[in-house]
Amino acid sequence: MKKIFFVLFFLSSVMMLSAQRLGAIGGYQLNTTFPSTTVDGVNFNSTMGSGFHVGLLFDWDMTNRWGLELGAMYSLRSSSYNLSYTSDTTTIFKRQLYYFDIPLHVYVNFPMKKWTLAVYAGPSFNIGLHGKDIAWENTVMQKPVTLETKNMYGTDGRLNRFEIAADLGVTAKYKNYEVRAGYQMGLNDVSKDNYQWTLDLPDGAKTYFYQGELKLSVAYLFDLGK
Repeated sequence: MKKIFFVLFFLSSVMMLSAQRLGAIGGYQLNTTFPSTTVDGVNFNSTMGSGFHVGLLFDWDMTNRWGLELGAMYSLRSSSYNLSYTSDTTTIFKRQLYYFDIPLHVYVNFPMKKWTLAVYAGPSFNIGLHGKDIAWENTVMQKPVTLETKNMYGTDGRLNRFEIAADLGVTAKYKNYEVRAGYQMGLNDVSKDNYQWTLDLPDGAKTYFYQGELKLSVAYLFDLGK
C-alpha cells in the first residue's frame, strides 16, 4: 500500500502544476469512529470529537459543467471511548490523530442565478502523521492506564498509517468563494492486531477501527488563467 500512496502523491503533484484555480480551504470537522471486536462483552461506547482541516485546493474544468478538484490538507481527528469488558470497571480513552489528506473529487455544477451549487464525490487518500492516546480508569482515583505519543504509526505502533476513504458532499459557490459540507468514510480498517485497546483481550482477538468525518469548510480560489 505504501507504493500506491507514493505513486498517487507523485501524480497529484503533477496535477497540481496544471491547475486552473488554486486556493486555500479550512474548516471544522466532527469525527465519528466505528470500533468493534470479535470478542463478546466488550463495549466501546464511542463518542464523537471535534477537529479541523486546513490546506490547499486545486481545481480544473473538464467541461462547462463537470470539473475535477484535488486537495492537500492537514487535519486533526479527535474521539473518546468509555470501554468496558466483562466487569464494572471501565476505561476512559481519548485519542487525537493528525493526518495529511489528499482528496480527489469529481464534481458537477448546477448554476442558480448568482450562485452555483455543486455536488462532488471521490476518494481521499489519507496518511497518518502523528497522534496521542490517553487512557485512565473510570474510578474515583482515576488511575492512569496508558499514554502513547511517540509510536502511533510505527512498526510496533497501534494504527496502520494509510487510509483510503470515500467522500460525498455539496458546495455552494459565489465568485471566488466556496462553502461546503461533506462526509468522509474510511474504507479500510486501520487498527493493528497487536493493539489491545488497553484491555487484556484473549489471544487471537481481532479489533477493528474505521473512521468517519463530517466536514464544514470555506474556501477561496484564485483563477490562475487571468
